[in-house]
Amino acid sequence: MKNILLHFSFWIPAVLFIGHQVMQKVVGIQFTLFDSYLDPFCFSALALSLWRLERKCLFNQSRISKLEVGMLVLFLVFYSEVFLPYYFSQFVFDLWDVILILLGALWFYVFQNIPIRSSFNA
Repeated sequence: MKNILLHFSFWIPAVLFIGHQVMQKVVGIQFTLFDSYLDPFCFSALALSLWRLERKCLFNQSRISKLEVGMLVLFLVFYSEVFLPYYFSQFVFDLWDVILILLGALWFYVFQNIPIRSSFNA
């Protein structure tokens, strides 16, 4: 299998996230829907891909189980939608963020969480 970081399911969210950040913070162009909802989708898709790469490099684990994906997604939702809004006033709970985090995880699970051959191809 191709390198995890070269798979389209990683670089599409990565390019979207970086492009959006550059447009928003460097160029100053605002897209309300993207500003609010693109980051949570990319957040979970990229976090799961990077976690899978870490598991492959350190433990030669070819994929992440459904339970592991679910636990990480619960952590991401709790951290970003409960913990941060509770302690920092600039963060707010948004159900749409939760839905987009779940969609990002689904994106990862459908397109990237497939077994890697036993030789190191991460």
